[in-house]
Order: sequence, then C-alpha cells, then structure tokens
Amino acid sequence: MGFFDLFRKKDTYRMERQEQAKIENWNDIVYTRKNIDMDDTSQRREYIGNCLQQMAEASRDMDSLQFEYRVVTSHLRDMEEIDALPPENRAEINRLAERILDSEEKQKNFNRRKSRMTDAEFEKMERLQGDVRYGAQQLKEAEEYRKKVKNDLRRLDGERKANEFRRAEIEIAVDNMQKMMLVTAVAAGVLTLVLAVISAILKLNVIYGYMVLIVIAALSFFWLNQKIHEYRKEKKQVLNTIARIIQIQNTVKIRYVNNKNLIDYECLKYGVNNSKELYQLYEKFLQEKEERAKYAEAAKQLDANQKALVVALRKYRIKDPEIWIHQAIALVNHNEEVEIRHALVGQRQQLRKQMDYNRDIVAGNAKSEIEELVSEYPVYRKEILDMVSKYEEQYPGA
Repeated sequence: MGFFDLFRKKDTYRMERQEQAKIENWNDIVYTRKNIDMDDTSQRREYIGNCLQQMAEASRDMDSLQFEYRVVTSHLRDMEEIDALPPENRAEINRLAERILDSEEKQKNFNRRKSRMTDAEFEKMERLQGDVRYGAQQLKEAEEYRKKVKNDLRRLDGERKANEFRRAEIEIAVDNMQKMMLVTAVAAGVLTLVLAVISAILKLNVIYGYMVLIVIAALSFFWLNQKIHEYRKEKKQVLNTIARIIQIQNTVKIRYVNNKNLIDYECLKYGVNNSKELYQLYEKFLQEKEERAKYAEAAKQLDANQKALVVALRKYRIKDPEIWIHQAIALVNHNEEVEIRHALVGQRQQLRKQMDYNRDIVAGNAKSEIEELVSEYPVYRKEILDMVSKYEEQYPGA
C-alpha cells in the first residue's frame, strides 16, 4: 500500500506545482516569507537587508525619473503658456511660425530629392539627437540585461522547483520509513507469539529463536531510525535552500520589472521597437543631416526666421523656445499641437507609472514589510530598527 501511496503523492505534488505555475508572474512583486525562518538570524537579516536594498534602489531610480518628468512637464507647460498668450502676441508668434513653414517649403522645392527620412522623423531625431546615442546604448544594454535576468529567473525557478520536488520525495520517504517501522514491530510481535506457541505445545527450547528475533528487530529499527534522521537532516538543508532562492527571486523580479519599464519608456520616447531600430534610425538621421547640410545656403532665410521665433518666445517667458523651431507647424495647426501634446502626456504617464512603482510598489511595500516584521516579531524589534538606522545613515535621501 505504501508503494502506491508514493506515486499518488508525487502526482498530487506535480498538480500543485502546475497550478502554482499558472498564477506566478515575474511582474508581480509579492513579499513572501514562506519557507523563511525568521527565528534564524542569518535568514532574518538577509531578508530585512533585501527589503532595505530594494528601498535604496527605488530611491536612486526616482532621481533620474523625476528629472525626466520635470523636462516633459516643462514642455507641456510651455504649450499652455503659448496658448494663453494675448491675441496680438499670439498673432506675432503665428506669423513667425508661418514664415518658418514657408521657408521650409521653399527649401524642399529647391532641394527636391529622394529623402532617406520623412520630415517628421528627421525633426524628431533632431530634437532628441543629444540623447539618441546614449539612449540607444542604454536601450541595447537594457535588452541584453533583460535576457540575462529572464535566464536567471528561469534558472532560479527551476532550482526552486527541483528543491521543492526533492522535499516532497523526502517527506514521502520518511512516511514510508515510519510505516516500515510499524510493519517491523507487528512482524516481531507475531513471530514472538509463534515462538511462544511452539515452545508451549512442542516443549521446544526456542531461546535462540528469541535471540535471533530480537537482534533482527533491533537492527531493523536502528537502520530505519538512522534513515529517518538522515532524511530529516536533508529536508532542513533543502528548506534553507528554498528560502535562499525565494529571497534572490524577490530581488531579481524587481530588477526585471524596472528593466522592462525602462525599455518600454525608451521605445516610446524614440518611437521604435528595439535598439536595433533605433541605431538604424540614428544612422539614417546622420546621413540625412549630412545631405541637408550641403544645401545650407538655401536655409539661411529659414535660420533667420527660426531665430526670430526663439527671440519672440523667450520674450514671452517660454522656458524651452528652441524646441518650437522644429515643430512650428504646431503653432498654426491645432491637430499637430494636439498630437504633440498627446505624445508628451503619454511620456509623462509612463514616467509617472515608473515613479509610482518605485515609490509605492517597491519602497512602500518594502517599508510596510519591515513595519509588519517589527509588529509580528517584537523580540527582534531592536535588531530590525538598528538595521533601518544604518540604512538611513547610508542613504539619507531614501
């Protein structure tokens, strides 16, 4: 019966793992203390240290995100300032914008040729050219890092499953050993009774039989008890390994999500799907820029009009007037203005999503987790608070 129980328990374990795999998602950051022994000093300190480290990483990421958020917000505020100009001032801006558009049209007619890029692509790349090389390199590194992180997550998941399967095997083996001890005890009792009956009925001396039975039973119990002890010792090692893997997974999952958000934002910002497209787009931009430079003489009037627009916008306290020389059509065409505003709002929403994630999901959950630990384990309160104090000294802005 125990043999068939072994296979039934293994099947049950496999079904539970399959159900667990369906609900697991690397994007979901869940602090779990399952299989982590908080009374173990090493595991407890490592778990708390991971929470504090996650808060530090979130704080560092917030600095760069907030800077980019301020830049995008400044662009949106400039659009609002321009829309709020008095009619006579707005008419001046519109006239300059129309002159720019007229000069651009003349230049296109004069230099009619097959272009490598559309004007919209070129103008967008020209606005972002200071960031493109760094952005492309950052995006490429992020994509390579994503592959490594996904491989690490797969490997960790495989190791955890293997250890959990081994734990199930050990539990089944211990259960079978205990059943064997019971069977041995019953068999020894039955044989003892048989020997007693033989001795009473046949008047035989069965003392040696008793001795042999006792020796065999003792050796069996000793061997079974030793195996149970070895299995339990191995199970403890397996549980420690599982706890360690879970803590590593928590950290890697957070890095995976941050990396994914970074890639999504960079692709949204440059309007590409991956770093390869961005490099190709940048190469096309450089070639197009070189060709257009050959016709610089025809662009003198355009340059003059653009400078006049910058001066006028600066006069009306527009913080980043230079950007409008590349999107002058938005000053006279409401649809274009709406599209640009929509793109900026999309960027800001993506940035806010990342900021909220770092502030609320990572830092907030990590902080809440530490507070819960202090509440649930008051005996370790001083130790936890000491670790928090050291963290605050090391990262005063976190």
